Amino acid sequence: MRIAVFAENRNGVGLAAGIMRAPGAEAHSFHLVTADRDGDVAGWIEEEAAARLDGLAVRNLFVVDEPLSDAEFLEELGHRIRAFVAEEGIDRLVFFNDQSQRGRRVAGALGRTLPLVLVQDGHLDFRFKRTDAGLHDQNWYYGSSRPAAVCVWGPATAQHLLFRTADADVPVHLTGALGHSDDPVLLRAARSTTHRHAKDPGEPLRMVVLDQPLGDQKKLSRADHRAQLTELCAELARFGSVEIKPHPSTLRGHLDWLHTLPDVTVLDEKALLDAEALDGYDLAVTFFSTTYLQTLRAGTPLILFSPPPLNIVFPTVNHPLLRNVGTVGELTDVVADLQRSGKFAANVHGEPVEHFIGFHEDVPERVLTIVEEAAVPAERPAPRWTSAEEDEDTLPRAERALRDVRRRMERPRSLAVLGLGFSYVTGVAIPVLTYTQALLAQSPVDVRYFDLGAYTRAEDVMGDLADVEVVLVNSLAPFWRSPLAGELVRALKDAGKSVALYAHETEYVMNFEGGEHTLRHQELLALLPGLKVLCVSTAQADMFRALGVIDPVVVYNTVPRDTHRERARRTPGERPRIVMVGSMQDRKGLDLFSRVAELAYAQGLPWRFTWIGHRTWRIGTSTLLSDRVEWLGALSRDRVREELAASDVFFLSSVDDPMPLSVVEAVQQRLRTVTYHRVGSREVLEGVPGYRSFAEYTPEAALGALRRVLDEEISESQYQDVEELFDIPAFTARMTTALGLPGPGDEAHRDGEPEEGEESPFAALLARRGSFLAEDFTRHFQAGRHDDALRVGTEILRRRQPVDVLVGMAEIRARRGQPAEACRLLAAAAMAGGDRGRVWVEVARVANLLGARGRAIRQLARKESVRIQLGNRSSRLLKSE
Repeated sequence: MRIAVFAENRNGVGLAAGIMRAPGAEAHSFHLVTADRDGDVAGWIEEEAAARLDGLAVRNLFVVDEPLSDAEFLEELGHRIRAFVAEEGIDRLVFFNDQSQRGRRVAGALGRTLPLVLVQDGHLDFRFKRTDAGLHDQNWYYGSSRPAAVCVWGPATAQHLLFRTADADVPVHLTGALGHSDDPVLLRAARSTTHRHAKDPGEPLRMVVLDQPLGDQKKLSRADHRAQLTELCAELARFGSVEIKPHPSTLRGHLDWLHTLPDVTVLDEKALLDAEALDGYDLAVTFFSTTYLQTLRAGTPLILFSPPPLNIVFPTVNHPLLRNVGTVGELTDVVADLQRSGKFAANVHGEPVEHFIGFHEDVPERVLTIVEEAAVPAERPAPRWTSAEEDEDTLPRAERALRDVRRRMERPRSLAVLGLGFSYVTGVAIPVLTYTQALLAQSPVDVRYFDLGAYTRAEDVMGDLADVEVVLVNSLAPFWRSPLAGELVRALKDAGKSVALYAHETEYVMNFEGGEHTLRHQELLALLPGLKVLCVSTAQADMFRALGVIDPVVVYNTVPRDTHRERARRTPGERPRIVMVGSMQDRKGLDLFSRVAELAYAQGLPWRFTWIGHRTWRIGTSTLLSDRVEWLGALSRDRVREELAASDVFFLSSVDDPMPLSVVEAVQQRLRTVTYHRVGSREVLEGVPGYRSFAEYTPEAALGALRRVLDEEISESQYQDVEELFDIPAFTARMTTALGLPGPGDEAHRDGEPEEGEESPFAALLARRGSFLAEDFTRHFQAGRHDDALRVGTEILRRRQPVDVLVGMAEIRARRGQPAEACRLLAAAAMAGGDRGRVWVEVARVANLLGARGRAIRQLARKESVRIQLGNRSSRLLKSE
């Protein structure tokens, strides 16, 4: 098969190299083609091809400096690409952008005669602050040229392409990103919950601004772009050294202007800032860019800055190294906090990285398979010129009646997930993270995550959830840990929201937390009968029925498709290895696991025992931690998978676990499994060859179960049946049905016009220390950034009421012609503590800005000021006597 790859930049050559190195690619001949009349692009592509493609020639369809106007160049491109395809006998063409000027011409010229495969080349999941009646940003239309197939990075892009319009029929394939999804370094960084701190607090920062050609791309006016950069660099320079890395496509005029900025070092626009180069910076700042993948690899914090004039907003990603801000004031708050404390204030809400990029080991192979199987899309049928009445008459009455009912049923299309942290470190968040990624890929439902730990008032949460239809509370933990959960759920129910609770807790945990948080636990028990409760096992459902839940739904759970799922060996070795995965705490059976290891050693059994998991404080003084056990501590998910594959038996020593994910992973890797009788896994594994349970929670009973399972052959068919129960598609279907959301095949496409875009609703996460907040308020007030001053001031007033902040906010409101708000703030200042004489002087000064309405306040303030001054003078005279 003769496959052409149309490249428009260096990155396209790298993607082509990845496809050409896929298993089976040697059976095809590849042709790299570009279209450049000026010579720069073709030169870059030839240089990159020489380095990556072992001498593969680059075919430029044009002669450098060919005398053609822009319009003539694009018109001629269509003719020449058709001639090239015919001359070389091309069977398939791969390209990376069908909305660029060149890409549109290629798609228009070849789309009806040649299978075209569009491969995603950059981040596309941008949001918009506003949408107009006319054209939108070109990212909106990506994939709309009707190619034979589109290979996308992750579920969020797939959702946009599939449900962009009511008649969207784009053949979308989730392959992952070439060069990113198969990178284990990026996978570890994406799932990390920790990051390196900056230099010691107070030391200057080294910062880099990753500029974008916003003016050249018509995303901002040249004046707005330069104004934002000027203010941005001036503010950053207060906290350390600033370097600017221009985008390689930046035009000479903007490059020359960048060199006029004071206190800034401008880097070579052609220089490559990869992960290794970015590692030397304490902070990076950009507008919207795929650079975030490199900063994650480098472990460098990144601020994604969407200034007010810029319509495009990078999505809010929940990661400790990423932060979205909307103003220079918010940005400086984050930078100031980093410089003062050495800690980066990251996003506290948002979707995980894996909503936007899926991780697979075989991305090039997936893409090549789609290229090989691609076919020219069939022509759409001509419209039928029949009336609606004639159309309806062709349907049977029963189908017409069902259709009428469906038209009246509007399935909800927005889901909010509430919890206390969402990461891949603990098992509580993994099923819901995996579910929402699968949901995005097949349904028009918009999914948002909200961490209750970031809020101090229930009304703030209600404000962020105003447009959400379905709310899923992930686990019972928020009801015990957060003072807001009970009040919030009641308010959501009163507002008519559909509220569901996905429970992961067991009777052991319920009893423990009930003793630790008695009042909140009682509040939870009162709420449970009115909630839709989703359970991970039938035993857990029975427990909730006993607590008054009317009809708990068993949905089980699931785990992500990790890159390492190597099967364990079918026959145990001479020294069988027995492994446990879980945090080190008494509930997980630390003592039992240790005593079984000691008992096996005492009986002369050549068994090896290994425990994988981080140590917690929930370990009793009498708990045995045996030297016969290899304690590996916390490992990455990939390492855990490798350790499972190198073991013979998974021994879950937990005394109480509703449906442990580690057992599901053991089943996926065909590992013999032993659990206690009361663990939820027994419900689905009882009677399956390769699984054993023990009814008495004693070392002797557990050792007997281990002996029996080692002598048993695993049943491949029954293990496969259990695996399919927990597989992602099956779990997604159960959860979607239980929540009443639209799934595949439901008539729930978006309308033809996009929904109104919104800027990220999450305000800047300010420093927790009050002194930092006061500094931020003063800085914004003195710089004239009054919106930012009000934002910081409001955060301060939620904790305390300092007079300077109250007076400052009152002055801003007064100057803006908001007398009612100004008077309320002045009243609060008058009642607050501090130097009373000075307070009344400031109140009088601000009241003078209110005109006639402030006259009475000004007179009162002056009288009080004089009275206090006289009183202070009298007291000093009396003391002197």
